[in-house]
Amino acid sequence: MAKKKKDIAEQTASSPAEGSYIPALDDEKYDVNTTAEKVYKRDWLIRIIAIILAVLLLLLGIGYGCVAVINAGGRFTVSVNGNIYGIQIADNPEFKNPGLVLHGKQVENMDNITEKWLLNQGNELGEKDKVYKSFDAMDEVYGNHNGTNYLAYTFLVRNAGEEVGEKDATVNYVATLKIVSQSVGKKTQALDEDALHVSDAIRVKVFINGKATNYAAPPKMTNRKMETFAADKNFISNDVIMEYKKTGFEVGDVDRYTVIVWLEGEDPECINDIMGGDLKLKMDLEVLGESAVDVQS
Repeated sequence: MAKKKKDIAEQTASSPAEGSYIPALDDEKYDVNTTAEKVYKRDWLIRIIAIILAVLLLLLGIGYGCVAVINAGGRFTVSVNGNIYGIQIADNPEFKNPGLVLHGKQVENMDNITEKWLLNQGNELGEKDKVYKSFDAMDEVYGNHNGTNYLAYTFLVRNAGEEVGEKDATVNYVATLKIVSQSVGKKTQALDEDALHVSDAIRVKVFINGKATNYAAPPKMTNRKMETFAADKNFISNDVIMEYKKTGFEVGDVDRYTVIVWLEGEDPECINDIMGGDLKLKMDLEVLGESAVDVQS
């Protein structure tokens, strides 16, 4: 009897329990190995995705920074090119911190006005009810003096060169006011060749040494060759507003410029189609030097 019980115990110890299956242990081991491999691949993929996202965010950050700098540059810029003759520009009569580039401040959400309203539009100096007695009085303010609905900037150009021996430091230069970039209104298709732009409705009043001239784009909606309101001359081209050629600019000479830009409400092109458009202007001063004696002012 004891021997029988012993045989049964040995058989029980050497045999699996009822319902168990030894190969299942190998299957479970195989499943664990497969899961670990999947986890490794998943973690590796997550790391790759994280690196890609980090790079994209870095590129977006750099791009945003560039855009911010460009917008901070203003909607009107003055720069001197080809300057080896001591030409300086400044927006103050003392020529403090003269340089080769000046930046005017932009005007956000400019609404249409008419020329005479320029004299009573307020300005960024905090004078909300500023009233100018005349347009000449606007030309007497230095630097940025934007109004509620117009851009205004006054700067000076000076020949600060020095005569060396018998060499004359008198130079010639060309001042060109350009449209650097612009966009059509939100209601207009950008690829439409006949689309109206902000420049079609603006007026640009340019003072040069106290003499003012109004520039306007040629009419698009009428058969006239020139606008009949607040316009003395047409733009030279689609992207060049005006050009002024100066000869005999001697050492110590100073030229004064004031540029005023507004949306002319009396212009037929000043309609809702240009709403939301954008415009950026630049005044380039190209120093020609002594050799350009054939340039006429």
